Amino acid sequence: MRAKIANFGLAKSGCNAITMHIIGTQGYIAPEYLADGVVSTRMDVFSFGVVLLELVSGREAIDDEGKLLWAGVEGILDGNEERKVRKVKEFMDGSLLEQSLSMEGVMNVMAVAVSCLNKDPTKRPSMVDIVYALSKSDDFIFDESEDNLSAPPVVAS
Repeated sequence: MRAKIANFGLAKSGCNAITMHIIGTQGYIAPEYLADGVVSTRMDVFSFGVVLLELVSGREAIDDEGKLLWAGVEGILDGNEERKVRKVKEFMDGSLLEQSLSMEGVMNVMAVAVSCLNKDPTKRPSMVDIVYALSKSDDFIFDESEDNLSAPPVVAS
């Protein structure tokens, strides 16, 4: 009952470990790769940020019209606290709003996701920083079940 995510941004095509051609799913690929072909571990951070957005919003990384999920969150955490909370609630999956979640935890997860999506890869957090920040949001992410296994409280459909 522990979900694991691995190998999304730096998967290489073919068997040659030297090749730098990235195979990836539209909606998860970092903009610096699309623009300049720049490859780095920060691409994985970007992809992880998209996954966090999917979990909070209940939407796909790219919709039927070709709109990227990450493009719709620019400026979502700008302004005063009241505006931020209102914007995040509008972005959230309705089923999450019906649960007794801490908005502080949701806001923390959104802050991590937005920082992962920074257009400047050098300004994205490291995975160590992400793990630390998300561990402070464990009331949103994990529900301790009776058998002491962590399981997500919501399954995105």
